[in-house]
Amino acid sequence: MLNLEELQKAIDYTAKNPELMKQALCHKSFAKENPEWKHNEKLEFLGDAVIDVIVSDLLMATYENDHEGSLSRKRASVVNEDRLCTLAKERGLPEFILLGTSEKVNKLYENPRIVASAFEAIVGAIYKDAGFDIAFKWVEKVFSDLIEQAFSEHDFEDDYKTRFQEWAQEKFKKTPHYKVVGETGPDHARSFEVEVHLNDELWGRGTGPSKKNAAQSAAEDAFKKVKS
Repeated sequence: MLNLEELQKAIDYTAKNPELMKQALCHKSFAKENPEWKHNEKLEFLGDAVIDVIVSDLLMATYENDHEGSLSRKRASVVNEDRLCTLAKERGLPEFILLGTSEKVNKLYENPRIVASAFEAIVGAIYKDAGFDIAFKWVEKVFSDLIEQAFSEHDFEDDYKTRFQEWAQEKFKKTPHYKVVGETGPDHARSFEVEVHLNDELWGRGTGPSKKNAAQSAAEDAFKKVKS
């Protein structure tokens, strides 16, 4: 069961209403098996909006001379499933996610979408628990390094994963999904093959010496196809 004390240490936040923290980590599969629990989808919905507003504000303050398009691209590079998943893992959040029996056996606490959703739900819970000012300070602290490192226009031109994600969100309001479909070579010289899917369709394929590089290659393949 969820250890609230350890969770609050991990995220560096003590809730006035601990029930919100419990709900934030409750996946719908767990709530289905435990009807007395509320799942986290509404808090995820709220947290997603809160993060967008706060990060937008922080980017505008940090990059005062950027135009709207540049700020949008920077936000897409900072607020996306991969980034949120990483931020969640840095705080040990996956180990606190409450899943149904089969989902836990299948290690869905490692699923990037589920982990990122739990992070968004935590932000939603903090907002509900303490209001916007406290939520702002928490998000600012957590995202500060990413905000400072938000890449330049030149970097953006070479980041096809972000460019394809931005296009997909504008076109379909959905985030592309990357899947490793192949892995070859010895440990010191691995080669990965990654596919990028959107709307349950294959859009691009790429290879590289790391999963990250292969994903960039797949995104480049997809992005160039849609722009050709």
